[in-house]
Amino acid sequence: MKVAVTGGTGFIGQAFLSSWSRQGPPDEVRIVSRHPPRLPLPSFARWHPGNVMDRGSLETVFDGVDTVLHLTGILAETKTQSYEAVHVDGTRNVLEAAKAGRVSRIVYLSAIGASRTARSRYHRTKAEAEDLLKASGIDVTIFRPSVVFGKEDKFLNLFVGMGRTFHVLPLIGDGTNRVHPIWVNDLVESVLEALSQPETVGRTYQMGGSRIYTYRELMETLKRSLRFHAIVLPQPETLLRVMAGMQEALLPVPFLTREMVTMALEDNVADPNDLVVSFRKSPCPVEAYLEGEFSGAGR
Repeated sequence: MKVAVTGGTGFIGQAFLSSWSRQGPPDEVRIVSRHPPRLPLPSFARWHPGNVMDRGSLETVFDGVDTVLHLTGILAETKTQSYEAVHVDGTRNVLEAAKAGRVSRIVYLSAIGASRTARSRYHRTKAEAEDLLKASGIDVTIFRPSVVFGKEDKFLNLFVGMGRTFHVLPLIGDGTNRVHPIWVNDLVESVLEALSQPETVGRTYQMGGSRIYTYRELMETLKRSLRFHAIVLPQPETLLRVMAGMQEALLPVPFLTREMVTMALEDNVADPNDLVVSFRKSPCPVEAYLEGEFSGAGR
């Protein structure tokens, strides 16, 4: 099998490379991204410059490929990248290049909450991308994970750093909204299993972890598992939206955007949790990951 991976130099793309290194890679792996990888790729993978917003840059890369893992997505918009451009137009370009290259299958990484009627544009554009894929005539499998955690993630690592450095763990609103964090290796292993299972074609899978947390419970879990002292501090929505707007105006890549505030105020739960129901896996708990990954660090 020959596989091309869009967004392959990112956090989740790196987890695919690690998994293939452990269990045996496809015949060929083409890593597609705008910028070269920061770290050397394993011997079985090759980097190809490509941008989902430029169809022409994808056509040569996809030529002769069997499967495309379409991982490209953005959580925060910038002055040069919008949700519509990356999620919708980018997916359209991936599809057109895949058809030109006679790609037989696409696996798309979407998100829980993807819906044409969602409050956030992030989720609406993810739903638009899903619809394009479903109508393409190519064999498609869609994975909708909740928040993904693991080494070099931009979620748990952010809060761990804030808690240890500033001794504050901020909450958006009162912290009662729910999240269902999934370990990146659990997600990746499920995707790789799906590649060898024809019955997964045409399916959409919602992927969550071992436990549903409120954001407040998750912050308390960080403190307890890593044994640091920090204040869990609720932040009014109005104040956060003002701060996010300032970041959007001033920073090239904001840490917080108004769209991110909107998303954090909605539940993000896999129902059903296909990691367990469909792939029969025992999810890695957040607590076990934290205590293993950060054991002894900063205590």
